[in-house]
Formats: sequence, structure tokens, C-alpha cells
Amino acid sequence: MQDHIVLVPGFGGFQALGSLRYYHGVTQALGFTPLVVHYFPNLPTASVQTRARLLRRWLGELQERGVIGREDRIHLVGHSTGGLDVRQLLMDYRKDEDTRGVSEDVLGQIRTVQFISTPQHGTNLAHRFRGFRIPSRIARLLPRMLFETTRTLREVGASFIGRRLQRLFPPSKGAPDWLDAAVQTMVGFDSARDPLERALARASYFETLRWLLDIATDIAAVSDLDPVWTPGSPVSPAHRTTTDEEQDFFKRKGIHYGSIVTVAKRPAASARGLYKLVYGMNARRPCAELGRAQAVPWLLEPEREARRLTLPENDGIVNSVSMVWPDAQSSFLVEADHADVIGHFRYAEPPPGVVPRYYQYDLLYSDSDFGPKEFEALWRKIAAFTQHHTYHAGRLPPSERNIHGPDVSWGESTSSVT
Repeated sequence: MQDHIVLVPGFGGFQALGSLRYYHGVTQALGFTPLVVHYFPNLPTASVQTRARLLRRWLGELQERGVIGREDRIHLVGHSTGGLDVRQLLMDYRKDEDTRGVSEDVLGQIRTVQFISTPQHGTNLAHRFRGFRIPSRIARLLPRMLFETTRTLREVGASFIGRRLQRLFPPSKGAPDWLDAAVQTMVGFDSARDPLERALARASYFETLRWLLDIATDIAAVSDLDPVWTPGSPVSPAHRTTTDEEQDFFKRKGIHYGSIVTVAKRPAASARGLYKLVYGMNARRPCAELGRAQAVPWLLEPEREARRLTLPENDGIVNSVSMVWPDAQSSFLVEADHADVIGHFRYAEPPPGVVPRYYQYDLLYSDSDFGPKEFEALWRKIAAFTQHHTYHAGRLPPSERNIHGPDVSWGESTSSVT
């Protein structure tokens, strides 16, 4: 019997794309556990309903192929919109039981679900974007143009432009890391080295083309993330005003849940760049539907006094109060931006003479006090929850980076708390 942890990416999500892994360094952070780690290759901007259906089919295929045994345990972790996908998946299972009296075997194997930086009640960023009233076909125009341009340039042309841009904006010269990611992805579309490297470069090119085409075709997730529901559009988990039925279903099925809330520093008045822009859009005139101000305890520093979160506070992408689910007792706070918690909290310079396929970036550059120690401590907490259903009890195996309070070891038995 094995424990499988399934990591579900959020908006724009993928398993790996170009020079970027969505979850960077998580496999290494979980290396001390016997968990079998799976990365779900999500659709980037499709509706939550569509993404949940794909996740359901994917889990079923893993079981059918014997990758996940029928006696194994499954633990779902969703980052950002990926958390809404997980909630929708379980709502679909519950609907099947209510209407047909049966559901799939996979449901009986799910033991825990964890939400990281999940917009449980939407995000003001999506509301502001939709407030521009840009027709869907116009909003899809930019990714369509990027798709057509990249397809026209082909691998060699896109890589050539990437190398020229890399000379103008070298990573060591302070260029934004999101720009570094785009440029290094373009450079990697073509390789003059051995046949394997050329094949991998070609695969990266076509994977990026498919990702752009998916976005240009379907951006329904934006309405799913708007805290204000638009009549006539599908109802996503973010639009549910009560979660009593969900919680009852979780308890009936023995599924334990926990939410990790992220909050980042307010950018300085003199700051510039992407982070200041998106933080400001979230903080300015936040919707009442996002939630209410409330105090949330700290995850990595349990002795610290709980912090009262207000509607404008956010992690650069999602308002922090929106991540509290279903209540403050089941939610725990981490000071980090939206990308820090998935491993993108710094740009890691590769060793001399080494050309890595995937890089680590600081995608938002929020200056939050979140680094390697906090990252490993966070994922050790997530791992402990899969077995003991609590973030605070016992201890973990010794680690040089084990910081900020007690945890749970894999050999101890503790009382189950959510």
C-alpha cells in the first residue's frame, strides 16, 4: 500500500513548459518521505469544470494502468486555481452519488486535500480584468498572435530572437524573472547539439505552441475566478456562498482538509514592475464577496500571534482572505507571494558549464522573507498532513533546514484534526 500525492497546478498551469517547471524543487523537498509524487498536466485557462473533468479522467487512467493501486491512498494538493479544480472534482463525485448512488473507486482512495493560495472566493484581479469588459474573442487575441508568430518563426527563428533578447536582458543584469523565463524558453526551442537535445528542444517548441493555442481557444477560467458571479455563466466553487454540503461530504468520506494562506509585503511606493501592478489591482476596491477580515494563525511560526487579514491584503495574485476555507480554524498563514510557495522564490544561477533544462525563478519578486528554509519547512508540513491530518504535532526527521516549530514524523500516531 502506497501514498500518492497529486500536485494540481493553477491558472496557466502545466507540468513543465519551456524552461519552467510549475512546481520547482518539490520532489527534492519531499525526498525524506515515502510519498509517490505525481504532477498533473492541467489545461491552462479552461473552465474549472473542464479542468476537474480532466483531473478525474487522469486519476482514473493512473488507476487503470496500475500506477495507483486500488488499495493505495491518494492525497490531492491544489495550488491557486488548482485548488478550485480539486473542490469541483469532489463536488462532481458527490453529485454522482446523489443522482446514481455510486461513484468511482478513486473517490474511496482520497484521504486528504490541501489548498495552497487558492482563490476560494475568487480574486479581485479577475474582477478588475472583467471590469474592462473586453470581449472574450479580443482577450484571446494576444495569445493567438503569440501562437501564430511563434509558429511562423518556427524553432530556429524563435530561438534566434531569444538569443538576441538574452544579450539585451541577461539574467544577471536584473531583468524581471518572468522575462528571463520567456527568453530562456525561446532559446531552448532549438539545439545544435546531439540528437537527444535536438529532440527535446523540438518537443519544448511544440508543447509551448499547444499551451498558447489552449489559451487562445478557452479562457473560461477568468469568469470562474471573478468573485461576482455573472448570470448565465457557469457557477464555479468560488461562487458558492455556503460549503456545508461539501464539508459534510468530506467528513462522510473520511477526507481531511487544510488550507494554506499566503500574504506578501505591500510594495514600496518607489517600486516598479509586475508585482506592484498586480498587487495594486488586487488591493484597490476589493469586492465584498472575497470574504471578511479575520485572524489566521501562522503555519511556520505557531507561537506567533494570529494575524488579522483585511480584504486588500494579497500575495500578488489572490486576496488573502479569499484563501481562508472553510474557516480560520482550518487555515494557516505563510508570508510569501503566489509563486514563492511553488519554488519560484529566487533565480538560481546554474553552475559554470552546466546548461539546465529547467530553471528556478523569482517570478513575482515581492521581497517577501521566503527562502529555501521556509520552502522546505512548508513542504514538510504538507507531507506531514498527508499522514496525520494536522499541521502541528510531533516532530519530523532531523533536517538542517527544519525551522519554525514542531511537525509530525512518519512513524508517530496522532489524533486526527482538520
